[in-house]
Parts: sequence; C-alpha cells; structure tokens
Amino acid sequence: MAWTSGFFNSVNGDRLYNADQMSHIFEGLITDGVYESVANKLAVQPNSGMTIQIATGRGWFDKRWVNNDSEYTMTVENSDVILNRYVAVVIKVDSTDAVRDAVPYLKYGEFATTPVKPTMERTETVKEYCLAYIYIGAGVNEITASVIEDTRADEALCGWVTGLITQISTATLFTQYDAIFKEFMTKETTGFNSWFENLQVQLEGDVATNLTNALPTSLTVTLPTGSWVQSGNIYTQSAQVINMNATKSVIIQGNAETLDAYSSTGVKCVGQDVNTLAFTADSLPTTDIKVDVVHMGV
Repeated sequence: MAWTSGFFNSVNGDRLYNADQMSHIFEGLITDGVYESVANKLAVQPNSGMTIQIATGRGWFDKRWVNNDSEYTMTVENSDVILNRYVAVVIKVDSTDAVRDAVPYLKYGEFATTPVKPTMERTETVKEYCLAYIYIGAGVNEITASVIEDTRADEALCGWVTGLITQISTATLFTQYDAIFKEFMTKETTGFNSWFENLQVQLEGDVATNLTNALPTSLTVTLPTGSWVQSGNIYTQSAQVINMNATKSVIIQGNAETLDAYSSTGVKCVGQDVNTLAFTADSLPTTDIKVDVVHMGV
C-alpha cells in the first residue's frame, strides 16, 4: 500500500480523487453503524400482515453513507405450515463494479424446527450489516414487535455510529421489550387459566393429595457445560425435573448468576416430558448454565 495524501487542487488533471479516497476522510473518526441521533434510527418495525418497515434515519457502512427519509416497506415471505426460520433485515454494501450500491434486503435462513439465524457476509467487496432478526414461526400470518430482535446495538452485526455521537436513547428498545412483556403475560394468563380449570377437576377426587401435586413448584436446574451434545448447528441437553410431564404449564428464565451466558449462547427450553425438560443452545456454553423453572398443573 503506497503513501497517499489529499486533497489538493488539480492542475491540468494531475490531482484526481475517487469515492474511496473521499470516504477515507472519516476513517478513524466515525465507526460503522446507524446514526443514533438522526430521525428514527433505521428501526425495523412491524407494518401490517407479513410486511415490515425500516424507519427514517442515516447510517455509515463500510465508508459509505445511506439515508432513508421515509418509511421503507418490505414484504416477508409467507411462513411454512410446519417449520420455523429467521430472516435478517440487512443493509448490503456491494462495491463491485457491477453494483456499487448500499441497499436494504431480506436475508432468509433455512426452515427448521430449531432455526439458525443467517450470518452476515463480510468480504473485500461485499459487507452486510444486520438491523434486526425476525423470527417467522410456523403458520404465522402477521409480524409483531415481539418477534423482531433489534440488533443495531450489536457491534458485530451493525452497531451505533460512535466517535462524533455520544448519546444513545433506549426508547425504541423499550418499545420492543414492552411488546415482548405483553405477549408473555398473555401466554402465561392463558396457561394459568388452563391450570386452574384442571385444578378444579382434580379437586373432585382426593383433594389434599391432588391439591399438593397441582401447586406451583419452583426450582433451579443446572446445565453442565460438558453435557451438551452437538446436533447440526445447535447443541442439545436434557435436564431432570421431578414431577414434570408433557402437559404442565412451565415458566423458564435464566438464573441471575449465569444470565449473561444464558443469553449470549441462546439457551432455550424446547420441550417437556415425564420428569424431563429439553434445552438447546445456539452456541456451545463454556460454563455451567443455571435455569430457573416454575411448573404447575397436573
């Protein structure tokens, strides 16, 4: 790589500069990502049905600027009737001579029972930046805020522009978390009502025994790091939970002691059976994971 400098006035065409050299002015001053202080920060939001929209905002990706001055609508492909998958909302910077553009597009993962998120391409000429992941469950016909995972703050996937920008607002993230909480409460209310109906039936027999068995039970299970078994692109493990069965209502959350590892490796409960809970992880945990479990019902 030769020593270069600029910019100087051209005399008879002896000082000519291209777009790459112009963009290099900002290298070291501005990092790749979304401008947090401009408009609505390119937030990915549900629209209607299977459509989403990218909100207004600006970004700086691979020394190229992008600007969106109105909501940019995109249509997600229909869900599968049986399998699930992820789709990434991506800003793709393609500096090949045939393209030379930075545009949003939808990058689809493979259909699977336990789907894997698409990875971002990062080559010399093509670089992808993920604004959000969307989980497309089997049979869904509408995208809600709760299935949109905002990844703008993740520096490995996108990031916020820093250096010249210092303040970051959490208002948009709060909107997503609020939607997730409301959906969680709706599901758990349904589960509680089902449990209560079953409890009423059980009270018709041996009241004391049946009531004791039906009361909520809380415990913490440990998923040892050495017990994970790789299965394709995921890792699986089963944990023993006494009195568990296939019909009980179950609440799962990461224990505070290992919450960071629980979240970063994508651990989740994917099934239940007699005295057993089944877990998967997107990446192999390097430490034992503690999981808090509450189960109720008969």
